[in-house]
Amino acid sequence: MSDPGDRDRSGRRRRRRGGVGVRKEKEENNETVVTPASAKPPIILAKPADDRSSSSDASRSAEPKPVVMLKSRADERRSQLTTTTQSIPGMLAGEHAPTQPIYHIQKNPALLGSVGNEDYGQSRLAPHPEMITPAKLIDELMQWSDTGMEMLIDQTDFFVIGVIGLQGVGKSTIMSMLAGNVQEDTVRSDTLVFKAQSRDVQAVCGHQTSGVDMYITHERVILLDSQPVFSASVLDGMAHMDKKFPPEYSTVENWAEMQSLQLMTFMLTVCNVVLVVQDWFADANLFRYIQTAEMLKPSRPSSGHETVPSADAPEYYPHIVFLQNKAKREDFIVDNYLVMNNVIKRMFHQTKLKLKGDLSLSDVDAIIPGLKQRTKNTDLVNLFLVPNVDSAADSNKDHISTLLPHYRGYPSFELIARKLRNQLLSMPRTLLTHTTLSEKNWFHYAAKTWDSIRKSQFLSEYNRLLP
Repeated sequence: MSDPGDRDRSGRRRRRRGGVGVRKEKEENNETVVTPASAKPPIILAKPADDRSSSSDASRSAEPKPVVMLKSRADERRSQLTTTTQSIPGMLAGEHAPTQPIYHIQKNPALLGSVGNEDYGQSRLAPHPEMITPAKLIDELMQWSDTGMEMLIDQTDFFVIGVIGLQGVGKSTIMSMLAGNVQEDTVRSDTLVFKAQSRDVQAVCGHQTSGVDMYITHERVILLDSQPVFSASVLDGMAHMDKKFPPEYSTVENWAEMQSLQLMTFMLTVCNVVLVVQDWFADANLFRYIQTAEMLKPSRPSSGHETVPSADAPEYYPHIVFLQNKAKREDFIVDNYLVMNNVIKRMFHQTKLKLKGDLSLSDVDAIIPGLKQRTKNTDLVNLFLVPNVDSAADSNKDHISTLLPHYRGYPSFELIARKLRNQLLSMPRTLLTHTTLSEKNWFHYAAKTWDSIRKSQFLSEYNRLLP
């Protein structure tokens, strides 16, 4: 029997939804519903494994790759951390190690300057080159030499000390003591910086230094040792020369005299301090020729580019120090020292050379006791006494000298030489020209000065007036 609820109002029997074998099309949703009785099992078509992998790779390659316009730092750090974490096992196994970045610093050619391909920092910190032996500034033929140019540097803190004197007075020995030699080095002449006369040279009355030798200390003090002026040995060498003397000189004696005046004029022009060394007091001819060289000295140029001296440019005059070498005991007496001081002052009373108030034995009271009190209100000249070097014969004393010290009447040579060096290096440094010169500029200035002295009209006129 059928259920009365299954019939509609007209009495017809209702059809149940979802019955077996019944299809109903829904027009509203435009969908087709398949009943379970009419559903068929699905058929899956699959490719082999090889074709499947190749097709998947082709599809991947065909897909466009995304373009990353900006990558954040967080993503970059995260990727680096991931790469490092993944490579830790390989590093522990010794497969590969992380490489550090290598940075190359390029040299700036503008900073290298004259150093070239050398390291700029090392060249600036490297010490200045030191001379072992003196270099020739003027050779024996009175020609300029450039052998010492490479030892000069571009700095303005330097001091030039020159020396003039007769033959055998000890010029080279004094300059060697200023260069750093000690008293023990004077026993052998070849151990000195400036080679002194050997016994063989003294036996033939010859001179040791020819021309002008230059030596630069580590304190940048330029020392100039010159050949003796008015030397009989130099005159003898000129007389025995194969070639004749220059035609502008009437006699060989005039040639030797003019050569000495040229050297003295050169020293008075290019040096801050000029030492006048003599071993006896006093040679009036030497003092007269010093004043003659002062008169013939070329004027200081007003500009580095001008070759003609200017009348308005101030004249340059160096400091002069009179050095009495091989002084005896009586020379260190106060009265005798004052007599020598007064003689030099009167002979140079018209000079413009700076010979007063810069160096004196009165500053060292231990050398001449009582001199400072006697000369308190007196203007002394630059006069310094240096005793003779203690020879080895002085050590051979009798038995009395072993109990009592030897009385000399003055301090030792080494002490006085040290006092002299300290006072010379503390003297005021006057500019040689109107501008500050470096060492290399001074070298070119000295070369130009020597050339102008050789061609000087004043010296030529003086030579013409000689008998």
